[in-house]
Amino acid sequence: MGFRTGNYCTVWAVETISDSNTKLRISTSRKNKDGEYETDFSGFVSCLGTSIAKKAAGLKEKDRIKLGDVDVSTKYDKEKNVTYTNYKVFSFEMANFEEDKPEPDEKPAKKSKKTKAVDDGEVEEPDLPF
Repeated sequence: MGFRTGNYCTVWAVETISDSNTKLRISTSRKNKDGEYETDFSGFVSCLGTSIAKKAAGLKEKDRIKLGDVDVSTKYDKEKNVTYTNYKVFSFEMANFEEDKPEPDEKPAKKSKKTKAVDDGEVEEPDLPF
């Protein structure tokens, strides 16, 4: 899967560079044929933009995020004979897997017998305000 939109990744380090740039060290992994996880991307990414950099600065080690808009660019330096690869993140969301599960203490709200819902059909005349 690697570094792409929609991938889940683990944050390992957070470093604030400026108000509009926060550097993260992240990794992604996938299951192999034996059912074991192996890392398929590990590296530093820049979270660019004031709001996303601020959001990224609040991350902690081992937080899980889902990548949104991302980009990869390369730059070749002739003098040094080196190619630089830059990984950029423009949006992400927290990967809260626990949010989807309802809490066991939650009970559905009971309807009052006097109050009728909008789609319950015809309303009896005594309930009308006029």
